[in-house]
Amino acid sequence: MTRSENIMSRWSRMKQQSAGRAAPDDLSSEPKPIDAEAGDLNTATAATPGTDPATFPTFDPASLPPLHSITAGTDIRSFLGSNVPLALTKAALRRAWVTDPAIRDFVGIAESQWDFNDPTAMPGFEPLSADDVPGLAGLGETEQTCGVTTEAVGAERLAATRQIDEIDHARAREYSLLAALLSRSPDARMIEHLVGLSGDATPLGAAHAALSAAAASINPERIDREYFELFVGLGRGELFPYASYYLTGYLYGRPLARVRETLRQLGLERTEGQSEPEDHAAVLFEVMAGLASGQIVAPDQTERNIFETHLKPWIGRFFSDLEHARSAKFYACVGTLGRIFMEVETEAFSLSNIAQTADGTCASPARPSVG
Repeated sequence: MTRSENIMSRWSRMKQQSAGRAAPDDLSSEPKPIDAEAGDLNTATAATPGTDPATFPTFDPASLPPLHSITAGTDIRSFLGSNVPLALTKAALRRAWVTDPAIRDFVGIAESQWDFNDPTAMPGFEPLSADDVPGLAGLGETEQTCGVTTEAVGAERLAATRQIDEIDHARAREYSLLAALLSRSPDARMIEHLVGLSGDATPLGAAHAALSAAAASINPERIDREYFELFVGLGRGELFPYASYYLTGYLYGRPLARVRETLRQLGLERTEGQSEPEDHAAVLFEVMAGLASGQIVAPDQTERNIFETHLKPWIGRFFSDLEHARSAKFYACVGTLGRIFMEVETEAFSLSNIAQTADGTCASPARPSVG
């Protein structure tokens, strides 16, 4: 007998022994009728009512906190239940990640992203200087102003800056109003303020009157829902008010890095609790409001440079999109106001460039009235 025959014999013997073993009591070698299997299945289903989908808890949206209230420290386990719609779960996770600085502010190294031969070309990766040490050690005393912070010592130089006239104060109020409306849904107090806005015959005055009428006629809950659909949404909002998105098609791109570098040069940094990246339209408008009012001390031409570099290339398109957004009714009026005000600012800064080219001065230009 050959070796292969021995192996085959052994395999056959073990197979017969395995088949000869007694089957468990609940199994039978004979096939069961289909009806019997169905009967067993029905019996099992009746014996385990917990598997009935009707017994799962129903989803109550009122039991969950508002999405816009989620911060990095919020417990979002209530959004992870099996009865919560998947889109709502994803929206809660996205909001938690956006408000977590460890995730939101991470800037990864990508191929061809910066000039790696120049260590100072990558914001956040450049060598530390002596001026950086106090801030890293928490020794820099700062004051909060318009959503950002600036060194308190800058207040001593305020008297030496240009005089702030009534037009600049009006510009600051306009920027602050737009920043507030884009950063959050207006509460009852802000709506009451909007209802009291007065208009005039100018395009900007007409936009004020239209916004006032919309605030008076639209239900506050509808306005809140409108803001949610436009800028938050289930998974994503209808619009992205970020420079990076409008200039590159992506979030957290090079425009954001350039904004952060500009603010760093001015001694400005993000305030604690601020969840939006610095290229958000509301953040940039807060900075412009601080510069126009004199609350943020900066060199001459800073306003114009920030406007022309970080706002002018994209903000008009954003407000135009907001005017025509599918979900916008109240915020369509906000879009009109923002678009007209940006046109006024663009014209004013252009006139400033012409005037300075003509006389070689750096004086703050006279601007058209902003109402």
